[in-house]
Amino acid sequence: MQQLDAQTIKPGFRFKNNSMWLTVVLCDGTDKRNLALLVRENDACPYITVRDLSETKTGDFDWAWGHYFSDFDEALEDYRERLSELQ
Repeated sequence: MQQLDAQTIKPGFRFKNNSMWLTVVLCDGTDKRNLALLVRENDACPYITVRDLSETKTGDFDWAWGHYFSDFDEALEDYRERLSELQ
């Protein structure tokens, strides 16, 4: 897997992963170790906290794990908790 750089993964970065469109709301970390809060368009559970977002050789995106939420405040709370673990 190719790592995206910290300049690319920033709020407002929009990308397509398979059939999903996602937008980065928050991101922190380094090129090799990061945490991001994503919004998935047109979905009943649109908020995802992901760890180690990266680009694959085929141009798709992958992450080590994700926590999925229907409520933004819950997703933001999870992001903040995970961020403290990252630092």
